[in-house]
Amino acid sequence: MEILVLQGPNLNLIGVQSAKVGERVTLDKINKGLRQHAHDISLDLRLRFLQTHKVEKAVSFIHRNRKKAQGMILAPASWGHYEYSILDALQLSNLPSIQVLFEDDYGSLDKADSIFTSECTDTATGHPMEVFNAALDLLLKLT
Repeated sequence: MEILVLQGPNLNLIGVQSAKVGERVTLDKINKGLRQHAHDISLDLRLRFLQTHKVEKAVSFIHRNRKKAQGMILAPASWGHYEYSILDALQLSNLPSIQVLFEDDYGSLDKADSIFTSECTDTATGHPMEVFNAALDLLLKLT
């Protein structure tokens, strides 16, 4: 089983925000934790990651992998306010998807304000080191 993990703009700099609240969270640590969680759940579970600031890369990632993947975890960041081309790609892909939003210390987008909330199957909210694992668990319950 293959799961797409699409991480939006500025998530590569999550360590800057985490330092402001006295933590040491990095995107690498988040991804390593999610890979370990996936491995603990199933040896047959593969994750395909993309972190980008570029909308065209995100749309291409969804298009290119829509027939190979069984689901997607989406951390939209600021895209959740305005990026309708990614929303269209998600709708056309027909992939079950879980939206990831962070808690307030990490500049979270409110679930009600995200354009992806109505299209995603569910939303996971929490600390960056835990919420991706929760999103994977939610996604696996759907498949």
